Amino acid sequence: MNPLGTRLGWILWPSFLAACLASVLFFAAVDPLLLRGAGPQMFAQLSRESGYALGFFFFWAMGALSSLLSLLLRGTS
Repeated sequence: MNPLGTRLGWILWPSFLAACLASVLFFAAVDPLLLRGAGPQMFAQLSRESGYALGFFFFWAMGALSSLLSLLLRGTS
């Protein structure tokens, strides 16, 4: 595998697993329908499934950013 693919794997796979765990823990306590009124009006018509998906992708993006920063701070080998 090329170095870019390896680095993407180092970033995306752990962040995917972290997003899975974060989604389970967060949505075990919070119903996405309760969050519709707390956010911008563009989220007012979202279904429960859309709320789960948006939450998962938010957690995945935060995990990917964290993994990317860790990889950048690690430096080159």
